[in-house]
Amino acid sequence: GKCAASEEGACIAKTNDDCKAAVTCQKDGKCTAEKGECVVGSDADCAGSQQCKELGLCNADQGMCVDPSRTFSAECGADCKEKGHCFKKGGACTAVGDAHCRGTADDKPEDESPCERLGLCTAQDGDCVAAKNEDCAQSKRCRKEKVGCEAKGGKCTPTEKECADSQVCASSGLCAVVGEDCGATDNAQCKASARCKLEGHCSVKDGKCVALSGADCGGAMVCTKDRRCRAVDGECSK
Repeated sequence: GKCAASEEGACIAKTNDDCKAAVTCQKDGKCTAEKGECVVGSDADCAGSQQCKELGLCNADQGMCVDPSRTFSAECGADCKEKGHCFKKGGACTAVGDAHCRGTADDKPEDESPCERLGLCTAQDGDCVAAKNEDCAQSKRCRKEKVGCEAKGGKCTPTEKECADSQVCASSGLCAVVGEDCGATDNAQCKASARCKLEGHCSVKDGKCVALSGADCGGAMVCTKDRRCRAVDGECSK
């Protein structure tokens, strides 16, 4: 596409038409003239390229034609790790493909990805969701805590039975569905938990078991062993 002469006597790409007539446009989507070179300037450049037809590299990103469903934009950082919003499009980071929800182009999800943590393994309308029970079943929460193993409304919401039978019920009194997770709904759940006996977390507040009174702390190991017998901000303290 370097079909024009510069003032210094070098051959340069002066117009988009120069680039569009070149092999690099047809092959790689480098159809836009910029600073004397042919570059990928837009999605339209990629759409007509050989790379798009053969490899699915149909969107422009950082000067290249890419497959947005398997491309991780550097600017998306924390949003990518936490939500699977890994491809920057129109000024915002979004989940375009299931790879974004897994945190990797590989089949095995990354440890901190939405898919591995919460079963949100399917990209849908820019977000990662649980589209099927299999998404939830392979999640760390289902495998280790045995809760949130079925998909409902795009999320892996635990059932009442899962919460009641769970380790977090026995250990922390989180024995009922509260919102989208297991939580505590009455003091009896808290009083039956291990954390009540050990740490005085025997009263329910905002879906959690906490220490609200001297009575909560008084019978707990932290009081008899460490003399932490006063309830302060939900914990037993000296």
